[in-house]
Amino acid sequence: MQVNSCRSAVLVAVEALPALERETLALVYYRGLSCDEVADTMQISVATVRDRLHEGARRLLAGVGDL
Repeated sequence: MQVNSCRSAVLVAVEALPALERETLALVYYRGLSCDEVADTMQISVATVRDRLHEGARRLLAGVGDL
């Protein structure tokens, strides 16, 4: 698969995530915030941050299939 096709597939999968999962993933993986920092920023518990990261990663893997 071409690099651009892979990139497009990942972007589509990210955009398909529920907004709160997408925001949580972006804060951790793009902005580099810790789970504690994300919890403070979003005013949620650290456990909720971890749950959203786990579920978001699971959905992303399901969305991109076998790249």
